[in-house]
This record gives sequence, C-alpha cells and structure tokens, in this order.
Amino acid sequence: MILPSVRVFALGDVVLEGAPDESQGHLIDGRVIVTVRVATKVRSLDVVFQTTRGRRWGRLRRMRNCDNGDDDNSKPVAIKEQLYSEGKEWSRGTYEFFFRIELPGDLRETMFTAHGRVAYEVRATLAAGGMRRSTAHSVAVKRVPYIGAAWESLTSDVVHVSAVWRDRIEMCALGCSRVQRDDQPLRVTGVVRALEKGFRLTRVGFVLEERTRCRTASTSVVAASRFLRPGEHGAWCHSPIVDQLAFDVELQIPRAYRRIHYDVKHGPVTVSHRLAFVVAVVDESGHGTSLRLFTPLHIMPRAADAIELPTYANAAADRLILASA
Repeated sequence: MILPSVRVFALGDVVLEGAPDESQGHLIDGRVIVTVRVATKVRSLDVVFQTTRGRRWGRLRRMRNCDNGDDDNSKPVAIKEQLYSEGKEWSRGTYEFFFRIELPGDLRETMFTAHGRVAYEVRATLAAGGMRRSTAHSVAVKRVPYIGAAWESLTSDVVHVSAVWRDRIEMCALGCSRVQRDDQPLRVTGVVRALEKGFRLTRVGFVLEERTRCRTASTSVVAASRFLRPGEHGAWCHSPIVDQLAFDVELQIPRAYRRIHYDVKHGPVTVSHRLAFVVAVVDESGHGTSLRLFTPLHIMPRAADAIELPTYANAAADRLILASA
C-alpha cells in the first residue's frame, strides 16, 4: 500500500508578549499538504502543537537536585485540531488544509541547556486504512516584553560602566543598547586609564558570558559558560599605558539555539547574559594583575510585528493569488 505523503508548515515561530501571567497568548497559523499517489480511503487528518524531547548541541546531561519538575518539559503541552474526519476515499492529487491553533500565554520558552530542555513542534498525522503517516515541523517559543512594561525600557539603556582598581587603574566600557539581538555584531568600546606611571598592558578584550540558573531544594545552581572567544586587540599587547588607551571591539553574537539562548526570566530555569571587559596589566615590579568589569546584557528576540524581508525559508507561506493564461 502506497501511503499519501504529508507535509506540514507553520508560519513563523511563537512570540509571546509579556510575562506568563499577563500574556494574552498567540495564534499560530499553518497548512498541511497531502499528496495522494493512489486512490486511498482516508479516515482522519489531525494537527497538534505539542512539546517534544528535542535534542541539540549533542548529548545534554541532567543536573542533580534540579527542581524543575520534568527534565525536558515541566509542563507538557498538546493542543489538537482535527482537519478531516469524514472517512472517504481520496482520489489521486494534492490536498491542502489550513489550520489556526490558539496557544496559551504561559508557555515556557524554548531552551536546550544542561539543566533541562524545552522544545515544541507542530505535528500532522494522517490515518489511512490501518496505517498512519506523521510528520512534524519544529517551532520555537520566544518571549518579549509588552509595550509599556518596566523591562521594555531597557531598550533605551546604553552600556556605560566604569570602575577604579585600588586608585591605580580605571576601566570604562561603552556600547550601544543593553538589549541585543542574536545573529548580529555587538560593537563596544573599551578605555583603560593608568592613574600611576609604569603600567604596561598585556591583554585587553571583551567576553560575552551566558549564565544558567536552576532552582534546587536548597539553593540555586549557577552554570556559567563563555562561548565566544574574547575580542582582543593584539596591537596593544605589551604596550605602556600613557595616560589612557581606547579601542573598539566587535563581537559576533551567534544565532539563537545554536551557541546562545535568549534571556529567560520566568520558570524553574532562567538564562541571563553579561559582558565582561577583561584587562591584564603589569606594573614596574613585574607583578601581573587581571581585571574584569562586568555589566548586564540582554539577548532578546525580535518582536512579533518586526518587519523582515521574505526569505526562501518562508516559502511555505507563499500563496497563489492569480494565475494568468
């Protein structure tokens, strides 16, 4: 028996606005395309949005004593919609079904961490005869602040932090907004000023750090991972600091869910980021000192209404409006 082929497409990822207790949810649209090669009696066609045991970044270990309910999904989700249930015979050809599923606003964001993982998919299942044909499309769930929220004001906050070490070295980091998007460059400026003579600069750069926290029965487990190579300026190595030195560095933020996550502020597992300004100096006596200046950074997805040019990856959303003879 030759079963029909099934393809499912979801139009974009799920972008929720606001915290889980204040979000209004999301409508996910998509379509299912069934290609019938031989006349077949089809009993039903269903589509479901559900959690899945997604695996990325290789094998992920489970942290002991992590109080996150379930290692993969503390809140399993399965929202089903039936597209066909008449049980009639389909002739050879291609059939298209559109669907719209309403999702709640308290979904956990997609993540793949050592503390646990949360992944979602849209799965279409066709029942024909005594057999079933199923296919799935991965969907990411993201969260952004709603307009007017307190943490939405972070978009206008710029990176401008400074500190003085023992009245001998002053460090300053300057940059654009603290809110950054994935898969784009991050441009920052570092300034090192010597308040005493005789200091020599041996290393300078920036490091982007991702921190994952998980609640436990006693305290919080913090796993820090530096996943970007430091943006360093080799031209300044072993240079004496005369008054001050300033330099520009560009770090490339990876694409989300590959080497970085978006900020996750709610749930048993949270993810945050910070930028470290790293400076290594040597004084006149040859004693070396490594200094780090940390400042928070927020990696957030683009809003649902962000305007983007279409790409080949979005070809599933194309629809034929008019065909000329």
